[in-house]
Amino acid sequence: MRFEISYEQLANGVRFLAVPLANVESVTALVLVRTGSRNESESQAGISHILEHMLFKGTKSYPSPMAIAEKVDGIGALNNAFTGKEYTGYYITSAAKHLPITLDILSEMITAPLLPQVDLEREREVIVEEINMYEDTPIDKAAEEWENLVYAGSSMGRQIIGTKETVRATNAIDLRAYMDEWYVGGNVLVVVAGKIGGELADLVKTKFAGVKKSTILPYVSPIKYGKAEARHIKKKTEQAHFWMGVPGVSMSDSKRYALQLASVILGGGMSSRLFNEIREKRGLAYYVKAELDTAYDGGYLGVKAGVALDKLDEAMSVVKEELVKLPTTITKAELVKAKEYVLGHLPLQLEDTMGVAQFVGMRALILDEIRQPAEVEAAVRAVSLDEIKKVTGELMIPELLRSVVVGPEK
Repeated sequence: MRFEISYEQLANGVRFLAVPLANVESVTALVLVRTGSRNESESQAGISHILEHMLFKGTKSYPSPMAIAEKVDGIGALNNAFTGKEYTGYYITSAAKHLPITLDILSEMITAPLLPQVDLEREREVIVEEINMYEDTPIDKAAEEWENLVYAGSSMGRQIIGTKETVRATNAIDLRAYMDEWYVGGNVLVVVAGKIGGELADLVKTKFAGVKKSTILPYVSPIKYGKAEARHIKKKTEQAHFWMGVPGVSMSDSKRYALQLASVILGGGMSSRLFNEIREKRGLAYYVKAELDTAYDGGYLGVKAGVALDKLDEAMSVVKEELVKLPTTITKAELVKAKEYVLGHLPLQLEDTMGVAQFVGMRALILDEIRQPAEVEAAVRAVSLDEIKKVTGELMIPELLRSVVVGPEK
C-alpha cells in the first residue's frame, strides 16, 4: 500500500502534508506541534496539556468555547486534541465540503487564541480533577509510574499532566510565553487526509501564515534511562497492577521492527506466550500485554498486568522468566505468525482518515520523514530469526530489568 503524499514547507517554516484518499467523503485536518512534556522544566510541568485545553476556550473569530463547539457541531464534525511527551495534536474530522471551516477553526486556535485568565482559573481545577481521576485509577497510575521509572532523571520521566501544584501555578502569561517558544514554524505540521480538492495548498498557506517563522526546534534534552530497580507504589486496591521490562530503541533505530515482533510474540495477542502462560494456564490475570514504545531518541519494551494480590509474586516471576528466556527460544513459526499479526493490523490502522493522518503525520512531525505502509511491510518481512534473537539478546537480560507495582503493601 502506498499513498500519493504531498509534503512541503511554507515560507514561515510550517510544514504541510496532504494525503488524498479515494472512495471517501470525509476529511481529517490534524495540526501537530512538535512539543510536549519533555520540553517542560519542572516548574512548568503540565503546561503543554493545559495549553491544549485552553486553545478550545476561544479565538479571535470564535470568542468562546461555545462558539467553537457550535461551529463544529453545526457541521456534524468530530473535534478533539491530545498531548504526549513529544507532541501535541488538534484535529477535526468532517465531511469533505466543510474542510475550509475546519482549517479556519484550527488555524485560529494556533495563531489567535484568547487564553482568558478567568477561563484558565476554572480549567486548572478541571485538570486537577483529571489528576485525581488518574490517581484513583490503578492501571493508569501504574503506567505513569513505569515511564517515570524508565526515564528517571530526564523530562521524559515526568507525568504529562503535571502536578496539582504546577497546574495551579500556571497563568495566561506562562501559556503565551510557552506558545511563543514552541508553536512556531517548523514545529507545526498541518496534515490533511481524505477527500481533498485542488485549492487546498493555497488555503493552508493563507490560514497558517500567521505562525511565527522558525525551523524545526530540537527537544530541550536527550532521553536518559533510570537505573534498574523495583518500585512498589503503595495504594489500597483490589488488584496489584505492575509493569516489568527494559529500555528499548528509538523510532529511527533499524532494530525497532525486530523488537516490535518480539513484543508480539511475548504478549501481543491471545495466542502470545504471556497470555497463554499467565491467563490461560495459570489464571493469574485478566489482562496481560507487552507494549513497545519508541520515541525520538529512546524507548522501552514493557509488560503490564493486573493480578490478584496473592498472585503478584508468581505473576512477576513468570513475566521475568519469559522476558529473559525469549532471545534463546523464539522459533521460526512464532516469527512468521508475529509478522502476519503486525501486517494484518496495519490496514486496520489505516481504515479511516484520522488513522491515515496519524500514521503519516506523527513520523513526519518528529523525524521529518515520510514512511509509506509498503516500506513498513518490507521492513517487517525482512526481519530474520537471527536478527530478532540478537536484538532481544542485547536487551532482555536480568541486569536491565526494572519493575513497578501499584497496590497494597505486601
